[in-house]
Parts: sequence; structure tokens; C-alpha cells
Amino acid sequence: MERKEFRELTPVEEARQLINRIIARSDTEHLKIEDSAGRILAEDIFSPVDVPAFNRSVKDGYAIHAKDTYQASEPEPVKLKMTGSIPAGCSDTFFAGEGEAIEISTGAPIPDGADAVVMVEQTKGVDDNILVYQPVHINENIMKAGSDIMKGERVLRKNTRIGSREIGVLASVGMKEVPVRKLLVGIISTGNELIEPGNSLGKGLIFDANSYAIAASVEEAGAIPKMYGIIPDDGKMMEEGLDRAIRECHMVLTSGSTSAGVGDIMYKIIEDKGKTLTHGIAIKPGKPVVIGMIDGIPTIGLPGNPTSALSIFNEFVAPIIHNSLGTAPSFRTKVQAVMGTGIRSGGREELFPVGVIRGRAYPADKTSGAITTLSDADGIIEINAETEYIDAGSPVEVTMFGNVRIPDLMYVGGQCPGVDILEEETGMVFRMLNMGSSAGLTAIAGETTDIAGINMPGADGNYNLPVVRKMNLSDVVLAKGYKRELGLIFRKGERISGLEDLIGLKFKFINRNRGSGTRTVLETELDRLAKEKGISRNELTKSIKGYNSTSKTHRSVCDTIKDGRADVGFGLRNTAEESGLGFVPVTEDEFDFVIRKDLLDIREIQVFLNALRSEEFSRRLPAGIHTYEMTGSIISPF
Repeated sequence: MERKEFRELTPVEEARQLINRIIARSDTEHLKIEDSAGRILAEDIFSPVDVPAFNRSVKDGYAIHAKDTYQASEPEPVKLKMTGSIPAGCSDTFFAGEGEAIEISTGAPIPDGADAVVMVEQTKGVDDNILVYQPVHINENIMKAGSDIMKGERVLRKNTRIGSREIGVLASVGMKEVPVRKLLVGIISTGNELIEPGNSLGKGLIFDANSYAIAASVEEAGAIPKMYGIIPDDGKMMEEGLDRAIRECHMVLTSGSTSAGVGDIMYKIIEDKGKTLTHGIAIKPGKPVVIGMIDGIPTIGLPGNPTSALSIFNEFVAPIIHNSLGTAPSFRTKVQAVMGTGIRSGGREELFPVGVIRGRAYPADKTSGAITTLSDADGIIEINAETEYIDAGSPVEVTMFGNVRIPDLMYVGGQCPGVDILEEETGMVFRMLNMGSSAGLTAIAGETTDIAGINMPGADGNYNLPVVRKMNLSDVVLAKGYKRELGLIFRKGERISGLEDLIGLKFKFINRNRGSGTRTVLETELDRLAKEKGISRNELTKSIKGYNSTSKTHRSVCDTIKDGRADVGFGLRNTAEESGLGFVPVTEDEFDFVIRKDLLDIREIQVFLNALRSEEFSRRLPAGIHTYEMTGSIISPF
């Protein structure tokens, strides 16, 4: 098939105008109210009854004639004769005459003749009488029939999204079923490289994240996702899958096969079957989007990269759903922030993901292919095509994602279960980027994080302080953390007793990523071993099979060994034991926290430090990790 080139991209504003003209037809269905949460009302709802349906008491007390209490006071209470009792739900008929009182419960119907309720706290029972110590006025403590909702009153407007409050209203007026809009959105993922989650991940394959993420986004927008699974890069199969979705749905979304690559053909199928309204929008991420109509059904080809697909959905697909349902987006909350660091743009309009911490926005961008870009972001900023650079401190407007709680602290550094426990102990939310000690130090130097977690040995064998000094980080402090047992991890049954067993290419080794403190700790230990053997470390590492491999976390090292892709790795004792693997101790490191001085006195940092020093934190640490006498102490590097 001929390769497609993007010769002319549609400007963003023109694409938005196009989107605003697209309406997907929807149907109406009736659902039980317990099944209607998240759906959109198709009609106005009018109450068939008064709420309440009768005059009812709003207090426990006595139903009386108000005028009988006008002379009541603490020194001279009024005596009334008690003639009966009305519990909630009672359907018997009662009459309160002058000078009489009828005991009544909250929610019970007001008896004929009574025009007020005196609270029980303002009375005292004496034999068959009550003494009233305070006067009440007519209708006091009475809710009149229809005073909440009148019969025939509109209680909910059409196009309202149904939530817990709306369901409560529907139930209170006696409705069992409710008319809702039915907008079916078909979802198709394309690509030979995709498999469904839950299957074994073979070589060259990736799990289909788009189908599930897009389906959740469709549901959040108020429509109904209908997933058609994965279709390989085969023209005939794609046509058949698209035909079926077009027949069964009001709108169809595909992901993948929209770009300019040799195997990308979805744009051509949409073109052949219907009308292409645009192919390519001048925006980043998500340029290769296809928007078309087939048999009156809006058909949109999203990019295959997860961040691109979700970004384009939020900006261009969700508005079609909202316009079609007559609703407003629920997630377009905007907050004002300032950039915590400078960012460079790419020369066209950009939807740039950011995290927001205490009014400062930080880049959360990885690549358009990284699904965790959006999971690490709180929202996006829109950067126009003319902006090449945004300086740190510049004001920006952040469009927040739905259901996001803004984190309390930003953490960049080594991955460690101790940090997870600290987050739980503080009760705060951390934005955690487990990118290794070097990345943490770089982020703290650039003031793009609050805390960096590091375990970096210096040339003198001491941990962390020499490295901070070498980087000349004078505006930080070092909060001493805890010690961790590191060693060799392997499948049980392997004959491994120490680092010397790695030499000679017998075992395949899985190393940690460059820049991680754990890899630096291993290099320090290998330096010692090389000196003992009278060879260079370079010569020694050449004899270790797989030494140049990389794995980002202690857990991924264990997974690689369990899967048989490697025989031995280097990491934490507790992670090895949790994974059911063997462990031989090699050394103990010190995991500390670098904190910016200008943040040291803020509440969030103080809560973090208090948790670090607490007995509960020390008690909860897993095997192989322990606090010691220096834990929680603050050291200034200079």
C-alpha cells in the first residue's frame, strides 16, 4: 500500500471548529436507578408525588396546638394532657385537641388538629401529663407536605449526569427506572505487536493498554464503551472489524495504524468507506489522528502511542461525546500555577503533561509511547506553536485531569519499599519518580523535586554526603534514612555463594540501570574484588556475562530471574525473599534523603521527617532494612 505523507496538518483551532460540528446520534433506554450511575438523563424528570407526602415531624417531641404554649416559661411551665403516641411509619388516625399533646417520633405524620411540635428536650413528663417549658410557634418542627418537592415539580434536568445525589432524588420521588441516553462507542485496537493483558508476553509484543484506557475515558464522558479487541495489521480484517462496529455503534474509535508508516492503513480504510474530514492535526502529541464519517457514524483513528491517544481523546473526542449527549465536561478544572523549571517546546501547538505540587508545575513528559506519562501527570498545559521556551517561574494554566488529588510532595530517586511505607505513614500523597539516585540528585539540583532518595557511595566509602559535596549542592540538607542489606539474588538451587561466582561467564547476570545507587554500590564492591585479584575492574566486568544489561527496579531484577532471562542479579534482601528467590548478602548501604533547604520548614517536609523518625515506621520496615542511631538526623553538607 502506498505510504502516506503528512503534507498539510490541520491547525488546532480549525480542528476544534470541525469537532464542534460533529454530533453522534444516540438512543434512549430505561435503566433501573441502581444501574444508572454515570449515565446521562435523556429527559426532564418531574416528581409524581409530593415529598414529603404528608405533614411530618422533624423532631422527637409532642404534637400540640401552638397557642397552648404561648404562656410557657421555665419558672411557669404549661401542663398538657398526653393522649397517645405516634411512631414513624404509623398509619393510624389521631386527633390532638386543645390542651392535649401526642408523643411523636421524627418522621411520623402530624395528627389532625396539631399545628406544631415541641421538642422533647423542652418538656418533662409527669404521670399522664407533660410540662412544656418553652413556647413554640405555628408549624415549628413540622415539614409540610410538598415542602421539599411538590408533585409535578421538575427535579432533574435532561442531560444531567447521574451521580449519588441524583439517584437519591430519583428514589425519593419513587422512580424505579430512569430514561438515559445510550451512546455506544466502539473501540478497536490495531497492531501485530499487541496482545491482551493476562496473556504471556512474548518477544516483540506489548500489552494492549489503549483499549482499556480509552474505554474508561469513554465511560467517564458518559457514553458506553463496546470493545472489539485487537485486530492485526491486515487490511481485510480491519475492514471487517470496522464494518461490524459501524453497524452496532453510534461512534467508532480505533487506535494505531494512523501514521505514515508502511503498515499504517486505517486512514486509507476510513477514506475508502466514507469521508475523511482531516488526517493530521498540528499538535503534539497526537499528530496522526484521522477524523472521518462512515454512514453517518463519526469514525476517529487515534494514534497507537498511549499518551498520544489519551491526549487526543481528551482534546478532540471527548468534546464530540459531550456535544452528542448535551453535557459539559466534568474534568476540565483549571488551576493557576507557576513553572517549577524551564521547558522547551517543539515548534507546534503542544499538550504538555505536568505534575502540580503546591502551586508549582513540573514536567511529567517522558515520550508519547509511555503510558506512565499520564499516570505521573496531574494535568496538561497548552503551549502554542510560537512559544519555544517557558522560563521557570512563568505563570501557566493547568487543565486538571478528572479525579486527581494534587500530590503533597515530589520525590525523585531510588526505588525502595521504605519510601512506600513513609508515604503511608505520613498520610500524604507523593509524586514518585523512581529514576535512580543520579536522577534524584539532578532533580534536586534543578529544584524540580522536593526530596531526592539516594544511596551513592563516595570514593572514601562513606555514603551520600561526599557525593552531595562533590556536586556542590550547598542549598540542601541530608536527612539520614536507614540501612539496607544488598546481595546476590538467584533462583533457589543455584550454587552461588559470593561475587566471585559471577566471574567466568557461567551465570547470566542482570544489572541495575546506570545512575542507580544500587549499581554504584555493586561497582564499589567489584572494585574491591578486582584489587584482591590484582586486575582492573574493567577486566573483571568483561568476564561477567550480562554485566551491561539494565533493569530499573529491584522488583524487575527479581522478575527477570524468575522468568529465566537471567540467573543472578544484585539487589535488596526483602525483594528477593518476597519473590521466593535465594539471597546471599554482600554489603549494607545507607539510603538517605536530600531535601531543599528552602522547604525544610514547610508542614509537608516536617510531617515526612516525623514519620521517618517514628517507632511505627521502624517497626514496619521489612527484613533486611532497619533504622539506626542516625535515622532522622539532619546534616548540612557545607
